[in-house]
Amino acid sequence: MAKNTAGSYHRTTIYLTDEQWRWLSRLAAQARLDDLPLSASDVIRLAVTRLRDQLSEKELRKALIAHVRSEAERYPGRARRGLPEG
Repeated sequence: MAKNTAGSYHRTTIYLTDEQWRWLSRLAAQARLDDLPLSASDVIRLAVTRLRDQLSEKELRKALIAHVRSEAERYPGRARRGLPEG
């Protein structure tokens, strides 16, 4: 039987830099201290929604390629996975 997923979340794995992880962890911890029911997942979903809403597919592709190439200079493991053309 097919499950209706229209109103559900899906678990995923993402990889963050140390700096991004620390920032996200501090943000979520501060929210808990402030009694706000906000999580790191809420932050990530907002970021994805804003990227989708604010950039065309062409702009997003260009920005992602530039980001990955820049990131590969600091994180050699990224370059081992391959770099996009463009």
